[in-house]
Amino acid sequence: MADFQQHKAEFDALDAQIVALSADPEEDAGGTVERLGLEFTMLYDLDPEATSRTIGCYTGTHEGRPHIQPAAFILAPDGRIVHAMYSSGKVGRLTATDALTMVKDLRK
Repeated sequence: MADFQQHKAEFDALDAQIVALSADPEEDAGGTVERLGLEFTMLYDLDPEATSRTIGCYTGTHEGRPHIQPAAFILAPDGRIVHAMYSSGKVGRLTATDALTMVKDLRK
């Protein structure tokens, strides 16, 4: 999320919206937003199993609590998913630079 925050002005210039999803309760999600200085929407307190069924992401357990593994989607202006990336752990996440490349290609 910090990577996307660092590039937020570039996403804004492309009129591209960033939204994060979290299974963390409001207090923990708010702490993440504050600690990373996030200026984009974060949905929190999501049920990991229901979210997995809806978007197809993996789930896991961290410190005894279920969580949502990283997943990223690039949507076309008409709402179609044009790119999806799923991770089952700490490696294999979509970077902000790669997302920007894809968004710029969509704008051509």
